[in-house]
This record gives sequence, structure tokens and C-alpha cells, in this order.
Amino acid sequence: MGANKGMATAAGTAVLLYLVLSGRLCGDAAGGDGGAALEDQLISSAVSAATEARRRRKEDARARREHQRRAASRATKRRRWPERAPDGWGEAAALAARTVRLTWAETLGKWALGELAFGIKYYMRQQGNLQHEYAGSDSVLLHGPEVRQELISLLRYLLQCMYFSKKPYNVFLEYGGYGQNDVLIKKSKARLLKPAFTIVRDRSSKCFLLFIRGAISVKERLTAATGAEVPFHHVVVQEGRVSNLVLGYAHCGMVVAARWIAKQAIPCLSKAIEEFPEYEVKIIGHSMGAGIATILTYILRENEKLSSSTCIAFGPAACMTWDLAESGKDFVTTIVNRNDVVPSLGIASAAKLRIEVMSSSWAHDLRKQIQQTRFLGFVNRSVSFIRSHVPFVSDPRSKVVDVDMLQSESPEAGSKPSADTHAVVKKRPALVCWSCVAAPKQSKESSIQIQGTEVQTDTDVQTEKTTEAVAAELVSIHLGELNLQESDNEDNNREEKGSSLTETNEEEAMELVESLTDEKQVPSSSTSAQEPHQLYPPGKILHMVGLPAAEEATTSQQGAQEEVLALYETPRHLYSKIRLARSMIGEHYMPKYIKTMEQLIDKLAEDIDDQLDSL
Repeated sequence: MGANKGMATAAGTAVLLYLVLSGRLCGDAAGGDGGAALEDQLISSAVSAATEARRRRKEDARARREHQRRAASRATKRRRWPERAPDGWGEAAALAARTVRLTWAETLGKWALGELAFGIKYYMRQQGNLQHEYAGSDSVLLHGPEVRQELISLLRYLLQCMYFSKKPYNVFLEYGGYGQNDVLIKKSKARLLKPAFTIVRDRSSKCFLLFIRGAISVKERLTAATGAEVPFHHVVVQEGRVSNLVLGYAHCGMVVAARWIAKQAIPCLSKAIEEFPEYEVKIIGHSMGAGIATILTYILRENEKLSSSTCIAFGPAACMTWDLAESGKDFVTTIVNRNDVVPSLGIASAAKLRIEVMSSSWAHDLRKQIQQTRFLGFVNRSVSFIRSHVPFVSDPRSKVVDVDMLQSESPEAGSKPSADTHAVVKKRPALVCWSCVAAPKQSKESSIQIQGTEVQTDTDVQTEKTTEAVAAELVSIHLGELNLQESDNEDNNREEKGSSLTETNEEEAMELVESLTDEKQVPSSSTSAQEPHQLYPPGKILHMVGLPAAEEATTSQQGAQEEVLALYETPRHLYSKIRLARSMIGEHYMPKYIKTMEQLIDKLAEDIDDQLDSL
């Protein structure tokens, strides 16, 4: 095709060249209107051929670009995120590199330095504590002895989950009262998209408990960071028949990990249920383990023998879309602690947070702080300037001294300073002059005469009125007559250089603010035309909320630290937004969950006792 286009272009060019030359050489010999008409016809045909060749080239180029675009689209579709865990180290390394690129693109690749360093902190301070939003009119307050008993059971499972995640396996078995015969599966070593889990038989509750560990090691954190959204559906089975099909999207790493666990757990659990039909199956996890546990529960319930499986998720990550999360209300219980940010953290919610941070006035606030710092720096430079050039000003706690020592007794003293003068200057190279700047209550004036020159030092100068002009008026003597030593001059030069460096640093700081606010974002390689799906925590959500006491809500900081705990069943839409707080990361860990649940259990016991006493 390319050769044909080249030949057509060359032929058209040759015809035009021939006609031009033939017209110039034998145009007069041809004569008449017939020769001119023939020449015009040949020229028009050559031009038409050249135009047609150009049109064909454009069409071919357009078709080639469309072919390349379609090929790239097909390659992108073929390069989907994996649906199974990697088999060898090669697949694991490639997936880990892709996960790191995705994490970079969604974090530092999108967030500017200023937004991370100053914007989030400013927006957090502006936002305040938002725990009261979880106790709104859409939330349902839970209380009573049944709720307390359920919390005691949940606390027991949480403690076992913590022992499995943090302690040696033998300690976990000893704490739970399990023997080696009660262990069905033990996978203590985690790999990429292959989390650590175990299945034990709990004789006291007649349950088969499947514990999944959260993100502790680097490989488990990479599993949690594989946060791309992949299609996931749930087949609802009732009485052996398919009653509904729920479509949606879920967290890629957690879906793959759940399928890997299901491949090993389904045969084992099916056999155990056949042997102990009265036992139930419960999947328990925290953080990333909780997200995997919920998705695994969806998969197990599609099996006829395991259709009654339930899940307890402590602080699960936002791992599935709305319809999928709503469909799990009957068999998934999610527990959230106070300001825990993980149940709300996702690609879509992080994008919303970035828009809110960018629209806030953090840059204006930062500029204002720098300007205030510049003013204070100017005052300090003025004080240093006065201190270095007026060495006879004494400490503000005493009167002006050493004046007689600086005065001359003879006319020659002006040109030949005495040894005492040198001694005084050397003894007090930089006397404090805050009496001129920061002592507004003093009203004394000192009149000092050196060779007929009168120097007046007004001690009633205010700090707000200290300017360059005032500093120049305060230093109104001939410094050459004091015959300062060379070391003093060097000190002055160093102070002047230091002030100039301070000004330079302030200018650089202002330029940094401009660069932080005007930084251009490089488009991410993972950005697609489709908006990211909003992910939510699954199932029924129980949120442990800490609210300030009513009688101490308007008191000092000490009163604000005392909180009243309550348990609410909260609606799912509250977790589409990230609510920033200083404790949003610390309150995600299991010890914080345990402490809050213990306090809440004690409070519910006190409420029950108060109700009984009132009766």
C-alpha cells in the first residue's frame, strides 16, 4: 500500500513538471485556442490525480490510527487484573510492580506536596470532630441486655482474632482452649494474595471458626494495596434454588485472596459439616482480613452445604459497591470503632477528599502565617540592628549606666578615646536594648553628649511602631567617633548577612507556597475514562461512637476528653466520605477496638443497673 501511494505521488509530480516545461518550450509553436485547451485539460487532470492521492493518504493514515487504537484497547482488555493468586515468583513480582505503580498513581501521583503537607492538616483542623454524624437521625441507638450479650460474644471473637494475628499459634490454641484435633487447616505464612488463615472447631459454641489475618507483613500490605476494582457478583441461593443475582465491583486483592482461601476451605468445611451437621460456619477477620472474610462469606454461601455461613468483620476496608454491601445485611456484621478511617477509605472517597482539600483555604492560611512570621522577623532584625550599633544602652532592669565613662574630660578625648572607653566597649559589645522596644511603661529619657552631639533615647517606643525609620533615628550618632574594634565590625557584618539570609528564606518560603498551590498535576497512567466506583463496608454496620458528655460539652479541653460511649446501627451512605481526625489511624488497631468494646460493655451494664434501680 505504501509503494502504491509513493508511485502515484511520483507520477503526478512528473506530469506537472512535464506540462510546465513543455508549455514554456513550445507554447508559442502550438498556437491557437486548441493547444491552450489541451494544456488546461492536462493540468486539471494532473491536479485531480494529486488531490486524490492526498485524500487516499489521509484515509490510510486515519485507518491506521484507528487500527492502532483498537489494538491498544484489546491489549488493555487482555491485561486485566488477575483473577487468581500468582503461581510463581515471576507472576508475583510482575503483580507487585503493577500494584506499586497503582499505589503511586493514586497517592503521590495525584496529591501535590502542599496538599499532603499543609492542606490535609488545615482541613482536619477546619473540619473538627465529626463523630456526632454517626449518631444522627438516620442511625439507630442500640442498648439493652441483648445488645450487651452480643458485644460480649463479639469481644471474645475479637480477642481470638488478635491472638491468631499477633501471637504464636500455640498461644492462640491455648487461649481458645483448642487442641490439635480441633485444627482443620493452618496457613500461618502469608504470600502475595495468599493471606494467613486457619480453621478450628469451637466445641463450646458449636462453630467452625475461620480466622483471617490482616495486613501485617509486606506481602499482606501489597495484597491490601491491590485496590483496583474488578467485577464481582453474588448468587443468592435459597432452599437450593437461585433466587437472585447481585452484580457489582469489589476490591481486586481481596477478591483474589478470598477465592484462593475458598479453593482450600470449601472441601474441608463441606466434609466437616457432613460430620457435624449441627455446627455453623463463622468467618472472622480484622482490617484487610475482615474485607477478605466478607467476600469469602459471599462465595461460601453459594455452596449448598455452606449456605448458612456468617461473618464478623472488625474494621473492614471499603471493599464492595452498594448493592453487594446491602445484600449482606443478613449474614455480615461489621463493627467500626470511633474515628477509624479504614471503612471509608477508597479510591473514590480519596478523590472526594482531595477536591475538598483543594477547595479549602489552606494556601491562604499558610501565606498569612508566613506574613506574620515575616513581621516578627522584621522586629527581631530591628532589635538586633539597634543592639549592635548602640552598645551604651544598658539592661532594661537598671538605669542607663557607664555614661560618665564614655564622656571625655578634655577636647582631645574625642579623637583619642581613653583606655576605659575601649574597656567598656569590649566589655559590652552587644548590650540588650529592649528598653527601647519592649518597655512601654518606662518614661525616662537619657541625654548623652559625645563631642557636642546629643543623643536622645526614648524608652517609650512601642513595638508596633518599630520601623526602619525609627531604628535609624535611634542610631543618630557618629559611629566613627566610638572607634569600635574590628571584631565588632565583623559581628555587625555577620548580623547584616544573617538578616539578609532571613529575608531570602522568607522569600523562598513564599515562592514555595506559590509552587505548592500552582503545581501542575501530571495525568496518571492508570486514569481511565470511567469514574471509580464508590466502595463501602459490607453488611449491617455497628458503630461504637464516643460523644462528649452533655454537661461538659462546652468546658475546657479536659472536659472534652471525657466521652460517653454508645452503639449505633448506622446507614451505609455515611461511609462514602472520609472524616479526618487525629486518632483515625490509631483507633483502627485491635487493642483500641478491644478497649472501646470493654468500656461500652461496662457502660451498658451500668445503664441496665440504673434501669433496674429506677423500677
